[in-house]
Amino acid sequence: MPSVTLNSVSGDSFVNVRKLNAGRYLHGTSTIATIPDELLSAIFHVATHDFHDCYDAIFHATTISHVCQRWRNVSLSTSSLWTVIVLTFPTRRTQFFRTVDWLARSRSRPLHLYMDFRDPAWNWDEASHCFGWQNMENVMRLILPYAHRWQKVELLTDTWAPIFTFLSYTSRIKSAPMLQDVLLSRCNAFFAAKGELFRPSAMRHPVSWFGGGSAFHSLRRVSLAGVHVNWINSGLSGLLELELKYHASEVMPTLHEFCDIISACPELERLSILGWGPQIDVNVAPKQRTLYLPHLRDFAFGFIDVDYAIDLLSLFYLPALETFSLEDISSSLDPSHPCDSSRLLEYLTAAHHSCTTSFHPFPCATCGPYPLSSLRSLELHGLTSCGVSLRCFLQETATLDHLVLSGLDKPNLQAIIPDLIAAALCPSLLDLKFNDTGPTIAALLASLPVGIVRNSNSPSMRVIVVANAADSDDATHEFVHLLRTAGVEAMILGNATC
Repeated sequence: MPSVTLNSVSGDSFVNVRKLNAGRYLHGTSTIATIPDELLSAIFHVATHDFHDCYDAIFHATTISHVCQRWRNVSLSTSSLWTVIVLTFPTRRTQFFRTVDWLARSRSRPLHLYMDFRDPAWNWDEASHCFGWQNMENVMRLILPYAHRWQKVELLTDTWAPIFTFLSYTSRIKSAPMLQDVLLSRCNAFFAAKGELFRPSAMRHPVSWFGGGSAFHSLRRVSLAGVHVNWINSGLSGLLELELKYHASEVMPTLHEFCDIISACPELERLSILGWGPQIDVNVAPKQRTLYLPHLRDFAFGFIDVDYAIDLLSLFYLPALETFSLEDISSSLDPSHPCDSSRLLEYLTAAHHSCTTSFHPFPCATCGPYPLSSLRSLELHGLTSCGVSLRCFLQETATLDHLVLSGLDKPNLQAIIPDLIAAALCPSLLDLKFNDTGPTIAALLASLPVGIVRNSNSPSMRVIVVANAADSDDATHEFVHLLRTAGVEAMILGNATC
């Protein structure tokens, strides 16, 4: 059969084809027209929920509902398309009108509230922000009647007043039966600096959110960034994930309150503490000597003060730990005065060999509070230490698959990079990533001796580097060549290419 090309089809033929297709559609014989409404509704649901950006949910649902009359009818009758409520700065009347429509269209479905009231042009003066407590009151009056349908709440602000308003209004809620995720962020890491006090001091008093915690029935994931509540009546129990980060130390829970929260979450799988954890008084004995979390697999810890970090870490016993992230927060808040993390690394290395089981006559690594030998993924960010401490720490991570390094100084690079490439350290490593622009290609190149070869008994490894804009092409090509000669795959991301 001869092929049909565009050139072989006359203009009249195109008109006839269009008429035929139109007739098929009108008489219900086109492919899309034969799809039942129920199946079309399911397709729409997948199309609007297969995303990681809340703005996509708004765009996709709106687009689908404006294709044709049938699609509009089906989409408006599909309540799951309208469950993501997005409010952003600046809040305009059109956002409120859209929110009213979506709240009605979603009927009784669980709601995902995403509220981002950050102003990119804000001058860091708390009183001058254009989104204040009055603006947040308008938002709360709109969404509070639907609290019984909240499933996930995300709120991001620059200042404290909107957060305080949110907490105050939620204190009236008697029941939030569907609520599973709460993420509140006052996006200002500055308050985590050592010695920094909470501001504004007049609004420092903690609020008993969600009816003093009694409104929670199915809460599973909580992230509080720069946001404190009444820790005694927090309702933080039965959690799977807990994140506390960038708080002023004075608003954190006492050690007793923190122990009560952790003990109420025995199934906790992920814990993140960046900055300050509980207020530790060395003169007051904790309720529990060990916070035992048998299901915790992912722990991220960022510290400001090494002594405090060791005191806090000494409380935990995490036998199932697989993913660990350690970061010097002080180096980002005050780059001129980084902490020496050598003692912290030495503590973790020693704790790995500290058996906490009284039935064993001799110490063993398998019962240590931090089972480094079982880690599969490790991230180290901004650490300043002696190379020996870091090397000894990594020697305990024999089963490590993935390692991410950022902000390491030159002595540490020289202490570990050659043996990581040769598999003398972390022999099971599959991926090694330098996740910042701090260590330039030239610095990494300087740490690699010529002629280095990866141990043939170890698995193949990939090195990923986020390249510095200042790196030269010559250094990049030489670095890639040296790695490939050693039997290691290299990938350069960013401004440099391989």
